[in-house]
Amino acid sequence: MLLAGCFTGERPYFSDADQYPTGVPTGDAAVDAVLTKLEAATAGPATAAYSILTKYGNVTNPALVVLSPGKRSVTVGNTRYIQTETTAVTCTEDKSVPCVDGFDPQRISDTSVTVDFYAADTAKRLRRDADAKLGPAIASTSTVAELPVTCVDVTVPGGVASYCVLDSGLVAKVDDGDVLITLTLFGEIADENAFVVPS
Repeated sequence: MLLAGCFTGERPYFSDADQYPTGVPTGDAAVDAVLTKLEAATAGPATAAYSILTKYGNVTNPALVVLSPGKRSVTVGNTRYIQTETTAVTCTEDKSVPCVDGFDPQRISDTSVTVDFYAADTAKRLRRDADAKLGPAIASTSTVAELPVTCVDVTVPGGVASYCVLDSGLVAKVDDGDVLITLTLFGEIADENAFVVPS
């Protein structure tokens, strides 16, 4: 499915877009400090590498996000999504399956993340948890991949969900009941070759 709009805005395939609208304060300062950054994430240039542990099945996948104004390349495991001003395609890193037009979210559905995990989808996760929280969220600061991050812990039924974000607005860490997303490398650069559709 072709995704429209800016990279950090609402995505049409989320069914809870109206219930958790972007940019609306939750009323919890600790949550809002992280949301404000996630929902205004950089358009680039930026490159971020991640490790994504899907807790159901205990499977870890590498991920790479490359952003440049008007363009992005998001790789999760063997699946790569490329979006430019004129195209959107889903490819495989090992070229075992030819690229197809549009974004196919099913390719990474078993990872419990979406193509927008690096900002917009994490913001929606946090909004859902904030809506279900059992008490005030706890703010903190930390470092991830040797970079300063703003964090919040939200107590929800079943445990504590933790979120950390870079000053750039890209996610640095998510630890909830479904996934553990950890930033491993970040730089304010973008390799333009990342936006070239493999032949």
